[in-house]
Amino acid sequence: METEFQNAVGKSVGEVVRDVTEFLTCSCTVHKQRRINLATLLPDLHMHGQFSFALLSEALMQGLSEEETERFYRHACSGVIPQATVSAMLDAFRDRTGEAWRTYEKKYGNRFSLSDGSYWSSCLAIGIDAQQMSDVLHYLRLFTVVLMEFAYMDGRNPERTYTWTYYESFRAMLDTLMAEPDPEPLPLKVLTVGGTAGKREGDAYLLSLGLDLENPNPDRMARDVHLDIVLKDRDGNVIATVKDRLASLDPGAIYHYGITRRVRGGAVASISATAKAGSHLKLSTPIMTHAGAEDLRIEETDEGLCLAGTLRGGYDRPLRSLTLHYQFRSQEDRILGGGGEWIAEGLAEKGERALRLRLPLAPKGTSRLLCSVDFDALELID
Repeated sequence: METEFQNAVGKSVGEVVRDVTEFLTCSCTVHKQRRINLATLLPDLHMHGQFSFALLSEALMQGLSEEETERFYRHACSGVIPQATVSAMLDAFRDRTGEAWRTYEKKYGNRFSLSDGSYWSSCLAIGIDAQQMSDVLHYLRLFTVVLMEFAYMDGRNPERTYTWTYYESFRAMLDTLMAEPDPEPLPLKVLTVGGTAGKREGDAYLLSLGLDLENPNPDRMARDVHLDIVLKDRDGNVIATVKDRLASLDPGAIYHYGITRRVRGGAVASISATAKAGSHLKLSTPIMTHAGAEDLRIEETDEGLCLAGTLRGGYDRPLRSLTLHYQFRSQEDRILGGGGEWIAEGLAEKGERALRLRLPLAPKGTSRLLCSVDFDALELID
């Protein structure tokens, strides 16, 4: 049986069939106590299924006809692989939209990852547990060499092969395991806070406030952000605590948060805020930037002041719902306050909608408006 990649080129059908037979009849036993044979790993997860799926997938990539593929598969494997497995595999490949093929692809496809239950990820886990990774890697090598023989059989010279991705996927899993652990994510930063109080009515008044929240991590999206804003009087007593939540905050992004609340009690003398992410998602490219509000302006209507503009989305799928936060800024770029509106209707694919939001309080001295949009970023990939 061939063990070197450089010698896998240009073999005859007979040579390849002989190496296939030798490989399928060899075993790879790991774990001294349990003596697990990777060839017959589990009743529904074994090398017969893995090799069959890879061989048929390689034939498909190389453009072999269904008849030629079936003839070679039966010629090379029927004497070793049970007839029931051969028939089941051929039936699955005749209908690659069916449930059987999808099940086989999850178990035996060439793209796999840690803990996905596939054949080669299971072999990796067992090899690590048994401290016999060299044996598992040797078995992987034999598997890929004999399949490469088939890809290059009879002088074929393909530009790419299905088989080589098995090796790449396996190496990627090993690299992940051997990599240094990621450093702890940096905490979120509240950069600036500001607000404006409205006219008191009885024991209550409106407070318009805003803050800029930064995710300083360049390679992680902050998820499930819990925001706590504490309002205190001049004696340091807590008047109220505003608790809010953001679904997603892009890596390296600054979010312009705003809210208008009715406050009961004394005048607010200080505003402080903290923010904490519930989790982080590895991500280097911002993805929340393709939805936002344009042409924001304050208009007078018969019902009072309103925030007008246009909400636009640039995604190729709809957003089920989203929240628009906006801030009032002075000419010196000081935060005068802000507000927020939940858009329950969401936004259509590459859609837009007119905004006309009632403003309970619009601070004097507002020179410009800033906004940010929040939604569940996982909607984009679900």
